[in-house]
Amino acid sequence: MLPLGAGLTVLPSLLPAAPDPSDSTTLMLRIAAGCALSALTLAVILWLVRRGQGLRRRDAGLTSPRAGWRLALWGALLWSVPAAATFGVLSLLGAPLTLTVPGPDLVRTVLLLLLAVLAVEAVPEEAVFRGYVTHALGTLIRGWWVILVQALLFTLFGALLRQSWDPVDLSLFLVMGIGFGWLRQLTGSIWMSIGFHAAFQTGAQLVLTHEVVAFAGGTGTAMLALGMVPFTVAAAVTSAAGIPRVVNAGSRASHERPGSRA
Repeated sequence: MLPLGAGLTVLPSLLPAAPDPSDSTTLMLRIAAGCALSALTLAVILWLVRRGQGLRRRDAGLTSPRAGWRLALWGALLWSVPAAATFGVLSLLGAPLTLTVPGPDLVRTVLLLLLAVLAVEAVPEEAVFRGYVTHALGTLIRGWWVILVQALLFTLFGALLRQSWDPVDLSLFLVMGIGFGWLRQLTGSIWMSIGFHAAFQTGAQLVLTHEVVAFAGGTGTAMLALGMVPFTVAAAVTSAAGIPRVVNAGSRASHERPGSRA
């Protein structure tokens, strides 16, 4: 966790807050800095993997991208579809989500923001917490205890990083940690949690931080569509139906559900 924490602490000083977070140059600088952070984090994890006797990358959840992209896409869809449906219902109830820029500008901002979120947050955080930390905990404890402990570590990490102990923020980090931990336990890979994490953070930052879209409701109402509904739907779908066979094709099919060793 040290390189990730150090990198996320240093980045704000290197990239001070810009007047317009949607500016292409600002987002491209975030992407470049995030690529460096992800590379450093992954290098440390791979070094630890090589030091472990008989330890493989897949044991730390670092399965092949060639197969993992399906899991990442499925994770992104599990967030995007219920989020979009919820915003549609809210629009009918008088709280629409409207565009404030032309379509091409919106597409450019979304794509750059997605890449920035992947590089700065989704890839390094998932590689650390749902990757190596989850594997390390799995050598000591089992099943849901692995999910809960890594979620608590993730929450503590977020609180120390933000220097904030707001119960609302802590509860969000805890729910994220549990949800992403469940996806890791279900698939044996970090890719599905990367996809869900990236979609969630991109959508949340787009609605709450950037001015390319405007939401007529308050922050609490927005979080209903951004967080509560998609996380609940994802938990229900994956618990009831697991992972579709076509999505799991070519990847490590994990049958480790809570109660089995992680």
